[in-house]
Amino acid sequence: MKENQIKYMIAAAAVVLFGVLWIFTGQKREQGGGEENGIFDYEMDSGEEEKTDLSEGKIYVHITGAVKNPGVYIFEKKPRVIEVVEKAGGFKKDAATSGINQAELVEDGTQIVIKARGDTKTSGRDLPGQEQPEQEKSSLVDINTAGKEQLMTLAGIGESKAMAIIAYREEHGKFKKIEDIMNITGIKNGVFDKIKSQIRVS
Repeated sequence: MKENQIKYMIAAAAVVLFGVLWIFTGQKREQGGGEENGIFDYEMDSGEEEKTDLSEGKIYVHITGAVKNPGVYIFEKKPRVIEVVEKAGGFKKDAATSGINQAELVEDGTQIVIKARGDTKTSGRDLPGQEQPEQEKSSLVDINTAGKEQLMTLAGIGESKAMAIIAYREEHGKFKKIEDIMNITGIKNGVFDKIKSQIRVS
């Protein structure tokens, strides 16, 4: 009788031990599967982030007017004006290229209008130094011929700067483009931005 009880106890213990091992093994598998899923999800997320990064950072520029192939062009980084023009097939023969700063960097979303000679349209972003209609020119201050009083009508130009402008052109000759006025001591980007729409060169 005692031997039978011992056998039953051993058998019961074996069943309990087997059950514990089975439960423990099942939990481990579930945990392992969760880790695999976690890694897979992470890789998927990383891929999505890479795709997003690739779609961002592109520069879109719209160029129109006197170029051979007007349109919207996409660049990997900020292009210079000349690069946008080249993408558009180059200037047309009647393009008003005088005074264009072709080395200027172009921001994303910019529309560049390359005027034709004699063109009076003003929509879009006109490049600095492009030709203007005669009526508009007559109302601008010619920095190559204006006297002290006329120069002093410009925003930020006092008597000393007006005299410096006159002295500069006497020493170096006429300004070739309006941006050259920044060669004058005390006239930098801030002052130029205020007066660039009020001046011209002859």
